[in-house]
Amino acid sequence: MRTAALLVLLSLAMFGQAPPVKAGKYEVTLRPPADGLWAGEEMQIEYRVVDASKVDPLMGAAPVIRSQTKSRIDMPLMPSMAAVVATAHAEGVPGEYGIHPVFPHGGEYRLTLQITPPGDTEFEVVFPLQIADASAVRGRKPKPAAYLAELQAQPKSPKAGEPANLQIVVRKREGNQVVRAFDVQHERLMHLIIVRSDLAVFAHEHPVQGADGIFSLTYTFPTPGDYHLFADSAPKEAGGQVLLLKLKVGGKKLPVPVTRASLQVLFPDANSTLPAGKTLRLPVSVTDGTSGEPVTNLEPYLGAQGHLILIHEDSVSFVHCHPDELDANSGRDGKIAFLARFPKAGKYKGWAQFQRAGKVETVEVTFQAK
Repeated sequence: MRTAALLVLLSLAMFGQAPPVKAGKYEVTLRPPADGLWAGEEMQIEYRVVDASKVDPLMGAAPVIRSQTKSRIDMPLMPSMAAVVATAHAEGVPGEYGIHPVFPHGGEYRLTLQITPPGDTEFEVVFPLQIADASAVRGRKPKPAAYLAELQAQPKSPKAGEPANLQIVVRKREGNQVVRAFDVQHERLMHLIIVRSDLAVFAHEHPVQGADGIFSLTYTFPTPGDYHLFADSAPKEAGGQVLLLKLKVGGKKLPVPVTRASLQVLFPDANSTLPAGKTLRLPVSVTDGTSGEPVTNLEPYLGAQGHLILIHEDSVSFVHCHPDELDANSGRDGKIAFLARFPKAGKYKGWAQFQRAGKVETVEVTFQAK
């Protein structure tokens, strides 16, 4: 009971109505949902615009109606992530407006509103947003995801060691419409992370989109088993979405392929128990596996100095991390810091990817979160 009470107090502190932000004679008050803002669900964020220079003794400041608003939601620490862009709609109460964003994961976001009152000039207000992870409160029933994905494989039952054609369709749940327009995230329209359910097999692939909106990839599964495929894409102006797909692969039992990297990658925090639900800096040192010297010639890989994929031991909870883009010293002397957020407690397996001399190398790492 004490834990539940603390969670309620935390929710009120994090998600209660924010104080109004002033811009000249106007005031804007943000009204997030009473139960907070959560990742992976379509949220409804409302705000009220009033003219503080016109105050009625009984009704208060005059509501501003028929204003035009453009909204943008991004992550200040991750500028390269696709932003959520939307035009606000009027609610039933004069002066109140709303947007319906979907947040790909928990963390610290920023909402920028560009408001143009009728007959007046545009002004801008900014609100920080704290987004909770979907698994932050045990027993909470999340709302259905705003997007879903479908997978078709040819042959229908792929076998290990034999090429299979994978086709992925992304749909918006409302109206079941196929999504054809996507924003580029880290130089690709879709990143497809393929893991066996026991996390013994990993691949980072990039399906190609056809004119019909369907993404296609020919891939050879190295071993049989149950596979989880995470389709990481950004529908146009909707921000990043990670959609889980499952596929059973048959065939003869084959050994898990072993690849040896020429890099040595050391995460000091891999030996620590890290807090879940917080954005953390995970420092890493990259050295040459032969000389032991710091690697200073890492090349950009998919628009970043490296990528770190983390998957919880449940093989469902997924995190795609990138280096701190605001760190001017990142990459010097082979030292990089990834920004990571563990959505829930437990053991995570990670795959750090770097590129050197045109070759992408992958190194495994494990973390523990509580």
